[in-house]
Amino acid sequence: MPLKLVAPIEETFTLDRSDAQFGTDGEPTRVTIRQATQAHNEKRSAIFSEVTRVMGQDSTSNEEIQLRQRWSLEELKRIEVFLTMIDCNILDEKGKPLFGFRSNKSSQELDMSLQEFSAAFGKLPPEVAEEIHEKVLKVNLTWAGPLAS
Repeated sequence: MPLKLVAPIEETFTLDRSDAQFGTDGEPTRVTIRQATQAHNEKRSAIFSEVTRVMGQDSTSNEEIQLRQRWSLEELKRIEVFLTMIDCNILDEKGKPLFGFRSNKSSQELDMSLQEFSAAFGKLPPEVAEEIHEKVLKVNLTWAGPLAS
């Protein structure tokens, strides 16, 4: 029997470290992460696609080659969260949901552009952003690299 596709895994986590650090009481802070598909992998890999090769002359060797690749680890983390987060109950300063989501037939998904998401994600304390990203890697082990457990 050939491969039969199944719905991507979705897992909900509580942000226990963030709740403890920031003294959250009542309902715990939650995030739901979806397993990435090939389409997500392709969008993620776009961050590595900007490579510039500069060839010029150096006074000592007469030839210089530079290879530049522009990306940052924090940008990669933000993109990975953007591609896989499908629910989160974090509130902004006014008590409104920080992230917008919409429901479709099979599950929820972000209802924000990358620019809108980036602005919202940028408001998070670094420790909270890091804990959310850790949850992304728990669901998407291939993104965690060879040391993933």
